[in-house]
Amino acid sequence: MEPGARAEWDTLRHVMVHEPGIEVFFALLDPGAHLYERFFNHHEARWEHRQLCDLLHNSFGVRIHHLKTTLMEEAGEPGPVRDRLVALAGRRLGDGRPEGNAGESGGAGRAVPLADRDPEHLFRIAVLNPAVGDGKAGQVRLLGPVPNLYFMRDQQAATDRGICMGRMATPERSEEVGITSLGLAALGIEPVHRVSRGRFEGGDFLPAGDFALVGCGSRTNPEGVQDLFRGGIGTGEVAVVREPRHPLITGRDHMVNMHLDTYLNFPKEGVAVGNPALLREAGVTVWRRSGDGYVRAGPGGNLIEYLGGKGFGLIEITTLEQLCYSTNFLCVRDGACVTPDASSLAPMVLRRLGEKARADPGTYGRLLSQAEHDYEVLKAESEFFPHKKEVYDHGLEMTTLLLTNATGGYGGAHCMTCVLAR
Repeated sequence: MEPGARAEWDTLRHVMVHEPGIEVFFALLDPGAHLYERFFNHHEARWEHRQLCDLLHNSFGVRIHHLKTTLMEEAGEPGPVRDRLVALAGRRLGDGRPEGNAGESGGAGRAVPLADRDPEHLFRIAVLNPAVGDGKAGQVRLLGPVPNLYFMRDQQAATDRGICMGRMATPERSEEVGITSLGLAALGIEPVHRVSRGRFEGGDFLPAGDFALVGCGSRTNPEGVQDLFRGGIGTGEVAVVREPRHPLITGRDHMVNMHLDTYLNFPKEGVAVGNPALLREAGVTVWRRSGDGYVRAGPGGNLIEYLGGKGFGLIEITTLEQLCYSTNFLCVRDGACVTPDASSLAPMVLRRLGEKARADPGTYGRLLSQAEHDYEVLKAESEFFPHKKEVYDHGLEMTTLLLTNATGGYGGAHCMTCVLAR
């Protein structure tokens, strides 16, 4: 495979995924503290994730690489990938004594060097970050699992140059890049660039042929964008999009539109899907290729104006549809996408938003009111995305998928897939 992606609508050939594992169970004990939108059924989320993978492979011929399986196969034999997995597990073992101490209670098991342990055991150490002992025999604590790992979009991005590794913005996700880097190494993929300054997350990157969009806000910051410019991307023009403040929220809730792909996506060349209220609030700064880097070319208006100038038509979605991950679809080829079913998500999204509005009406009251209005209109007209006249007018083939549980972690089909090659 030749890693990378020129445009979001190019034919998808390879993706890497991670099924929600045991780490998700622990996050569901306190969903909000682990960046989840709501509690969800873990067993059903795993089933939904498998359905996504089966659909991509069986219906669209996409090669699916499972992070854990790929890593287990390569780390089962001596070599650099196994050595790196052992080192990662050693760093993640929270008690600071990865080799154990045979003189303590239970020492016979802990004395087994990490280098002699099976790769699945090592992988689980990396994912769960356990602390053993801590003054009490038999006690194990988890110091920092990585329950958002199944959102495989964010740790890296596929650009026109190849795979660019990101740098996560939140401490809850900071260890994920090291794990996915190891998965890429198991596939023989060497990243073309690693962002080492600032923050950059893959959900903020959308390639669009002759240009690319990079979101800049709570998850990707200006320093991270500049680091990306230094070797992660080579397209002629880049539009840096300022994360919009949601006009219906008093104050700020970054999670509602934390990444660019939570309010904009491309299902086809020349077509965008987005919420106009957010797109108008999203200011654009244009950068153009110059030598080995980029120079600022000036403002590009708001995102609707910028895309209109590029000749893109816009399929508008409502506030409620945006909250139901309607832009978080995965384009598998020009005009064909896999998308969450907004009509099945709407009741639970409204329920959770209602809870937030009752707890903090000053912040979320207007948002809830608009979302409830949208629900009544969409239900009456049977126009929940993607079942909209504009979608059919553009000739789009949108395959809906039930993701009512898996989206509870705050993301849809786009977020759950690491594109390796288009």
